[in-house]
Amino acid sequence: MKLDINQIIIKKRLDNLLVKLNAKQRFFDRVKLAFIKKNLQLKNNLKSYYIYGGVGRGKTMLMKDFFENLSCSKTYFHFNKFMYLIHKNLHEIRKNKNCKDDLQQAISLIIKDSKVICFDEFQVHDIADAMLLARIFSFLFINNKIIIFTANIHPKDLYQNGLQRELFLDFVNNILIKNCEILHLDSEIDYRSRSGLNNISKRFFVANKKNRHAFNSLFSDLTSNAKGEIKKIKIWGRELVIKKSYNNIALFSFKSLLCKNFSASDYSKICQNYDLIFLDLNKKFNIDHKNEIKRFTLFIDEIYENKTSLIIISKSKISNLGSDINNIEFFERTKSRINEIKSDQYWENSKFFG
Repeated sequence: MKLDINQIIIKKRLDNLLVKLNAKQRFFDRVKLAFIKKNLQLKNNLKSYYIYGGVGRGKTMLMKDFFENLSCSKTYFHFNKFMYLIHKNLHEIRKNKNCKDDLQQAISLIIKDSKVICFDEFQVHDIADAMLLARIFSFLFINNKIIIFTANIHPKDLYQNGLQRELFLDFVNNILIKNCEILHLDSEIDYRSRSGLNNISKRFFVANKKNRHAFNSLFSDLTSNAKGEIKKIKIWGRELVIKKSYNNIALFSFKSLLCKNFSASDYSKICQNYDLIFLDLNKKFNIDHKNEIKRFTLFIDEIYENKTSLIIISKSKISNLGSDINNIEFFERTKSRINEIKSDQYWENSKFFG
């Protein structure tokens, strides 16, 4: 793929960092045998990067290219997945009431000896996550980790209207920005929308009599008219109750998926358990659905991350989803991802199709 001038600027910065990291790794490989008993520590004086910009501008593509060419120990996470693992590990560690430095243990179990950590789609919507970030990233930066972030918005614009946001902004100003160079991928082209992903068959239905019949028929065919059952999924000592489960397929309504106090961890667990999800958005998002639209965003992220297939019937076209919601910029990414999730390319690589 030919890069535009804005992508080339970011790529040059990442390539420069890549050269330095790989050179440092080669040096370490040459000397580590001689100094292994002395616990050689190479001080890291390289900056981390926080790359932000609009949907489909190539942030993830550039970061993955950087990641794949690294020769040092490394780890790559979708940020929601990382926070899910943090909470999961904390839950297990805290079963031992005598544990100390539980968060540091939880982090170390995930990143192991990685020198470079890449976080795709950095975002913060949950107070429980927001309150942990200062401790998490203080630990990572103190331990000389190089971190690459991609995000849709500037760090100072994250977690808008969130509870105790002033504490979150302390983290942004005193930890994140001090340790990262902020890079803006400023491009007016959404490459995701130009890549042929909209040339697709029917997997998103706008509700009317004809489409309702088609949606129901597709559901009946794929479930072989099986009778649904109630499934209970365990997560951290509690249960998620899925009322309409059909082996590897589940059916959810607006109410059953978005009106419960589900977190990214819950949606991740659901997507891990099902290869295909049917979603009946039998309500339009409106100004009163702030929490529901945030949950929908988390759900779509987990669908994408887990390669779960999704079929939706909605009262609105994708382009009109959330049109009555004000000041929720991150929802543009969600709409773009729905377009990708319903594409042939996505389905061919999904769990259900495979």
